[in-house]
Formats: sequence, C-alpha cells, structure tokens
Amino acid sequence: MSEDRVPYSAGAGAAPERLIPVLQVPREELRRGVRDTLFELHKERLWHSNAAGVEGRLAQIAFWEAVLGWIMEQHGDTVNLVGRAR
Repeated sequence: MSEDRVPYSAGAGAAPERLIPVLQVPREELRRGVRDTLFELHKERLWHSNAAGVEGRLAQIAFWEAVLGWIMEQHGDTVNLVGRAR
C-alpha cells in the first residue's frame, strides 16, 4: 500500500476532481515587485532609446503596467494566482 496521498477524492461512480494549483501572494509585496520591475524597464528604455529592441521593451512595459493595474484593482491582503488544471 502506498503512503502517497491521492490529490482527489473519487466518490462512487463520480469522476475524480482535479486540483487547481493556487499561489497566494501578499498583494503589497506583489505590487512592489511589479512596480520595481517597471522602474527598471523604463530606466533601460531611457538609457537605450536608440537601440534595437525598443518595441519589445515597450511591449514588456505595457504588459507589466496592465498587470500592475490588475493588482491594484484586487481587494484584500493577498492575491491568488491560479494555474491550469492538469
């Protein structure tokens, strides 16, 4: 008999329910990390404004600004980051 726990409970005739991985992150820490990342991206953009790859950097900035906006809209002390069911 295996000592490993089964990650789901299969009732009589019922299909097993798969668990969805969730990472619970302190909202303020996540906000601060994304804000710091944006600061670094903007700094790189200003220092290397004529270099190739500016469009890629601008796309990264737009993405992380959208993520920061989403974080700011969340309520509570934590944010749940949900992965895909396997």
